[in-house]
Amino acid sequence: MILSISLILVSAIVLGAMHFFLIGGYVKSSRTNMMLHSAEQINNLTTELTNNFNPGTERFYRLNIDLIAQSLQSYIVITDTNGKIMSSSKSAKRFLTSNNININDFAEVINGKNLTKTGVYNSLFDEHILTVASPIKKDDTVYGIIFLNAPIPELSKDVYSLLFLLLLSIAVSSVLGFFLSFFLSKNISNPIKELSKAARLIAKGEFRKRVKISDVDELKELGTAFNSMARSLENHENVRTSFIANVSHDLRTPMTTISGFVQGILDGTIPQERQNEYLGIVLGETKRLSNLVSGFLDVSRFEAGEVELHKTSFDINEMIRVVLISLENIILQKKLNINITFDAENWFVCADEVAIHRVIANLLDNATKFANVGGELEVIVKHSGDKTIISISNTGYGISDEDKKYIWDRFYKTDKARTVDRQGMGLGLYIVKSIINQHGEKLELQNDENFTKFTFTLQSDKN
Repeated sequence: MILSISLILVSAIVLGAMHFFLIGGYVKSSRTNMMLHSAEQINNLTTELTNNFNPGTERFYRLNIDLIAQSLQSYIVITDTNGKIMSSSKSAKRFLTSNNININDFAEVINGKNLTKTGVYNSLFDEHILTVASPIKKDDTVYGIIFLNAPIPELSKDVYSLLFLLLLSIAVSSVLGFFLSFFLSKNISNPIKELSKAARLIAKGEFRKRVKISDVDELKELGTAFNSMARSLENHENVRTSFIANVSHDLRTPMTTISGFVQGILDGTIPQERQNEYLGIVLGETKRLSNLVSGFLDVSRFEAGEVELHKTSFDINEMIRVVLISLENIILQKKLNINITFDAENWFVCADEVAIHRVIANLLDNATKFANVGGELEVIVKHSGDKTIISISNTGYGISDEDKKYIWDRFYKTDKARTVDRQGMGLGLYIVKSIINQHGEKLELQNDENFTKFTFTLQSDKN
């Protein structure tokens, strides 16, 4: 508000100063033009008088001279080319003490020019005078001079009158500007204060805080972005909390199992004939721990950009077949209907075979895991130009719009209750997206409540 008021005051001062000088120049120029126009009228009257001189025309002539002098608030003096006074207005007579005036400063008028000067006749009229001198012509011959003398104070009155109206307008506008500035600053500062307060609360960990959206477009955009950020922070905090809980669970369970069985073997609680059985369980738990650690390392490598691609040509159709065979048990267990559509029996792509195998395995594993019992799993491989398009879809558990925003984030799990995905760490889709992005390809998700479809592209190898 202080800035707005300062700008209004500075603008008002600059505007007032500029108009003071501009109005003064305008009034002087306007008055000069009026006096020159009146001089032309007097010239015509004088010519008419010389052509038809009689007592009647002379009275008419003097009456018009007085009327012009009165309308211009000026003193009119008419002389010959030597400065001898031939006629004058009544307003000028009381100042004329002789029959002549000094016209040396207006010698150029005799040559037919109009001249405007200030201060030449100050002493004659006892005040500051603006004088406009115009020649009296007949047949291009100058035989006299018309002097119109306007007091400068009278001009100043006009300037001050216009300036007063201007300053009054500026004052009213400034007062209105002050009030508008006050309400506008309130309208802007209150949402900003609320944003500041909310930011401090979020900094303290209160991620559920949201701000009211302002009607001001810029603040509306800022408030929307802030609330979006707050939601994202809240989600990431939930993911972090869930991740810590999941990792704690995933680490504690196998470690407890390993510790218990090894302790049982060492102290003889587990009979010798069953030790191999329990050692097998211990081995499985150690592999589970190894996979967990490997997942963490993979995330670190992808984030650091340390994963290098080794592109080769391989049959994508055969890779899909092999992965489906490895999932045969869960497919039979859930009685899934498998629909496979290949444009060709064999189709080769150019990519990192190990990385793409991981993508296919993760997507098919998710599709079988989240498919409903007796549902459908569909794989489509088709070609478009130099691209191969692979789609993997399933019926069953869909992905909500809220989860859809975050499924690509590391450690994010849509199955937060772990009712379906007991072993997952929420890294599969993050790694899938990282691999596809590193190949410079596209990855998309289509879903509704009972359907999920992942589609990605690869470079075809037509050789």
